[in-house]
Amino acid sequence: MKYFLSLLAFATLISTAPVKAQTVTGLEGFSIFLDPGHSQTENMGLYNYSEAEKVLRVGLALREMLLTQTDIDTVYISRTSDSQQVPLSQRDDLANATGADFFHSIHSNAGSNTANNTLFLHGGWRSNGQTVEKTPNGGKEMGDIMEIELTDAMRIPTIGNWADRNFYQGSSVDNHSNQFPYLFVNRTTNMASVLSEAGFHTNPTQQKRNLNADWKRLEAQSFFWSILEYLDVERPPVGIATGYITDTDGGLPINGAVVTVGDSTYTTDTFESLFNNYAANPGDLQNGFYYIEDLQNGPAQIIVEAEGFYTDTVDTNIISTDFTFTDVALVSNIPPFVASTSIGDDDEINPGEALLLNFSRSMDRTAVENALSLTPDVDYTLTWNSDKKLSISTANFDFESSYTLTIDSTATDKSSYAHNIDGDADGTEGDSYIVTFETGPVDIIPPAISDIRPTNTQLNELRPIISATFDEPLDTALFDNKTIEVSKSDYTVPGETVYYTIGNRSVLNFFPSERLDKSRNYTLTFSKSISDTVGNSLGSDVVRTFPTGDQDIINETVVDDFEDGISAWWEPSQSGSTDGYIPEETSLEISTTEVNLLTNSSQSMRVNYGWDTTSTANLIRQYRGSVTTPKFANDLILQTYVFGDGNGNKFRFMLRDGNGELEGSSWYTVDWLGWKLVSWDLSQDSVVAWVNGNGTLNGDLYLDSFQMTYTEGQPTTGFIVFDDLRAVEMGLATSNEPNDELLSDVPNQIELKQNYPNPFNPSTNISFGLPQQSDVNLKIYDMLGREVATVYSGVKSKGFHTIQFDASRLSSGVYIYRLVTKSGTISKKMTLLK
Repeated sequence: MKYFLSLLAFATLISTAPVKAQTVTGLEGFSIFLDPGHSQTENMGLYNYSEAEKVLRVGLALREMLLTQTDIDTVYISRTSDSQQVPLSQRDDLANATGADFFHSIHSNAGSNTANNTLFLHGGWRSNGQTVEKTPNGGKEMGDIMEIELTDAMRIPTIGNWADRNFYQGSSVDNHSNQFPYLFVNRTTNMASVLSEAGFHTNPTQQKRNLNADWKRLEAQSFFWSILEYLDVERPPVGIATGYITDTDGGLPINGAVVTVGDSTYTTDTFESLFNNYAANPGDLQNGFYYIEDLQNGPAQIIVEAEGFYTDTVDTNIISTDFTFTDVALVSNIPPFVASTSIGDDDEINPGEALLLNFSRSMDRTAVENALSLTPDVDYTLTWNSDKKLSISTANFDFESSYTLTIDSTATDKSSYAHNIDGDADGTEGDSYIVTFETGPVDIIPPAISDIRPTNTQLNELRPIISATFDEPLDTALFDNKTIEVSKSDYTVPGETVYYTIGNRSVLNFFPSERLDKSRNYTLTFSKSISDTVGNSLGSDVVRTFPTGDQDIINETVVDDFEDGISAWWEPSQSGSTDGYIPEETSLEISTTEVNLLTNSSQSMRVNYGWDTTSTANLIRQYRGSVTTPKFANDLILQTYVFGDGNGNKFRFMLRDGNGELEGSSWYTVDWLGWKLVSWDLSQDSVVAWVNGNGTLNGDLYLDSFQMTYTEGQPTTGFIVFDDLRAVEMGLATSNEPNDELLSDVPNQIELKQNYPNPFNPSTNISFGLPQQSDVNLKIYDMLGREVATVYSGVKSKGFHTIQFDASRLSSGVYIYRLVTKSGTISKKMTLLK
């Protein structure tokens, strides 16, 4: 209570700070409570600059404008420094105690590093098919005004002004179950209120602007005008010029540009003036933002100068009713040069590989093509990937030969100055670019196969993903149903082979469509016809064997199969624990190409990463938000299928236990390509404490996050894909054969055995026998004769076969399973109980 009273007294004191001569009247008798969201450095954004720090300065600037430029009665504010820690409940209690007329909660948003928009939320809900605004009204009206003013000021999109419960729980329902505001700040304040989200502090472009003090003043200015309009007070004359200074080549903002309007100048941020506080290297950050106030209305010239660029003068008109936005793109005075090529350090390139040239500037394509030649003469084609990137085909180049590439001095860039190329990159244009390189020898080496899984050791997965990694891409035209074979005796396991390329390597994954037998030996064969793209084949089959164990999943809790999307998961940058990464290269997305076919998955979760090797800490916390269900016991095995990039960086599971403590697995080194099942035995394997953890799993658990980290010396960019996250209990596997009775080798007529188990949930095994090889169709029908599933359609050899049927997507009931072959048709009943 003592703290609350002192805070109230402090807020009242700062609300009556000395003011300058007032120019705007009509606010007398009105009071407003400003609430910069969060405290200290909470909600950390990119570049180690938090939402809390940013919105505090917006709030202070807005407060200063109101107190110095208007006759407003009182401006309260919930905090005035980064050191204050103000709980959410105290903010609303304090606002209610002041009796302010309006409450404005100031925020910025978080999410994908490509998302950037404004959002406004006032208290409201749906009742009898209508949206109802909380009483006192006014939040919607203020939000409507702010939506226009702030969105125009920031020059980004908006997603609107919403009644808060409509935004979070849907606007199409007739009646929300809770007939009161959704957000705490709207629900518990006794005055009209609105919450504003000014762009995303997880968006790199936006966050670089957020670092600038005058950018925060621009936001505050838009709020200031919104309040005036809300009170029907005329806006005073405006004399503000603002915009961005960029490079014409690619639109990169320019640091240290000097902007002059009349007698006023402004220098855009530099590493020395600002960015050294947030980045390790000059050039890492730039915003190109300028903001000049107190200008005279009317015609004006904006003169922009920057080192390495031609000075530009732009005519504009300083308007009296709004910001005068004037962006200026400067032309570099540095002539173009070849910045890099794909020629290796040994000055060698292999025929068939593209020869890539990366220019420092956007080039005139025709001028470059006319200036380019190769000696000795050889046929080639040119492909422009952009005005800066040229690809030269080398398919017709001879092996073990020397070539000289020349781009003569007539090649020019695309700028209005048409600079000639600077061949030796010494800063002076007009000399030719010349490079000599060698071509490599004829490739006569077949692809090397490695990391074959499973092999030799006993396998407790009875539905494993077979995998083999190759050191180069393969010729997919040669793939057939014998590329990978998994067999026992004279029986070949059916399944699907999927091929992936990752960088200069490739991987084959085979997904069996039926469960393997327990306690059996299997042979794994990779066909001798597997070949690289220039015709070098393995030459002989690669054969491995592996035994299966007697364990199988007897109980399973699905934590997330990602079939409903990834909305429960935060963007990597949203977690304040994420550190030491490159925002532009780090993102979260749904993948529909890397999916686990064992479960008929249609999508998975992919995390792209980029590591900042200058950082002392590298961690991505791929957080699962506030979703705490389903929970699972601490004696199970936590599993997920992981598609790896083979880069040798690491990931781990992180759980929150019954005491709210964070406990993790050991790190797993992702040194494999393609799919692999990763398991953490919660009762047997190591538990690593993190943050408030103690290394012990207490009570029921739920997943907090996947975490990733960098391994020194490994690639700094890559990706990792997760699918079918689950907690399982293992037990003695049932036999694939019904009632554990072995079937004879070859039946003398078509047979369809009783499915086992029956009744079943969620899957069962169906066995049948064929007296000869035959086309087979095994389908499931409901009791009305409607087909509900195809278990198998294809060719089967003579003998007995067992196929697992997954009925997890069907409801309880009696079903017909029907086998159709050239030898006849048989149908039987089975019962699904859920």
